[in-house]
Amino acid sequence: MSLLVRTTFLIGAGLLCFGCRTVCRMEEMVMGPIMARITVVSDRMSAEETESVIRDAFASIHKVDRLMSKYKKESDVSRLNRSDAGVWVEVDAMTFTVFEESQRIAELTGGAFDVTALPLSSLWSFWPRGEPVVPSEEEIERARSHVGYRKLSLNRSTRSLMKSDAETKVDLAGIAKGYAADRAMEALRRKGVRDALVEIGGETRSMGKNKSGKPWRIGVLHPIKRGFLTILELSNKAVATSGDYMKFFVVEGKTYSHLIDPRTGRPISNDVCSVTVIAENCTEADALATAISVLGIEEGFELIESLPAAEAIIARRVGEEGGIEVRVSSGLKGLSIPQEAERAPASAR
Repeated sequence: MSLLVRTTFLIGAGLLCFGCRTVCRMEEMVMGPIMARITVVSDRMSAEETESVIRDAFASIHKVDRLMSKYKKESDVSRLNRSDAGVWVEVDAMTFTVFEESQRIAELTGGAFDVTALPLSSLWSFWPRGEPVVPSEEEIERARSHVGYRKLSLNRSTRSLMKSDAETKVDLAGIAKGYAADRAMEALRRKGVRDALVEIGGETRSMGKNKSGKPWRIGVLHPIKRGFLTILELSNKAVATSGDYMKFFVVEGKTYSHLIDPRTGRPISNDVCSVTVIAENCTEADALATAISVLGIEEGFELIESLPAAEAIIARRVGEEGGIEVRVSSGLKGLSIPQEAERAPASAR
């Protein structure tokens, strides 16, 4: 999932402060090769105080990574993946919260979102990244036999997880970045910040207003053209985008997306190329964007319209000449979706 949010500044890992109000923005690589950006606007804190608060927020992001990365040997996720069937694995409270939310979204979407789909991602060479390969039907069915969110059991009293199948492997990539954005924003809020924007590889959480006292402006990347599909103006909301164009491979002229339907064991083939979800928190927005990509446009809209606090923008490919059809949920009626993509203003203006 990725929502490209461009700014007018190239900062590296530094700090920018300007204007009558203190506006500090820092960038840092997190969760491997992912760029995170935190912007804080304040008229009550000095630049030094704001920098310290932002560093605390980054620490929250790094903690989520340490706990939930499938790449880190001693993370909660890696320990669970190595565990045998029937063995309870105690995890950190944050990890347990993410698994609870993952299971809730899995139930809500009929398994379209499923954190146990790692055996399928591995089979299709998306993790670890390998030579593109189209597996056989037998291989797909064998991997799929180890996939299913009901193979996970959660014990809240002991904060523990258990697999019913030793070969079941989990991956929180479809929800952990959103959760990290929420945790970073909570860290800022605890320190008295009221206006901020947190962006982690695109998963975005807004609070309050930008330096001009207006809603934050967030550009949604066009799925097939250079530029932006639309500009969202948001306060106290979260945004996440999932797209089949972000990771894929081509074999014998056919494109295979990294977005795999856990129910079939195969990459999605429903022509949905981009899903943007706006929700109250980034954890939910992150997971729902992936789930709706899998469900397709009709089931996806049925789901989003059943959730009073969530909205969606869904684009799908149409025709033979690379066109797209864009639809928005009822709460976004009137949102401008230009026919030709335009470059967006800076998100943090």
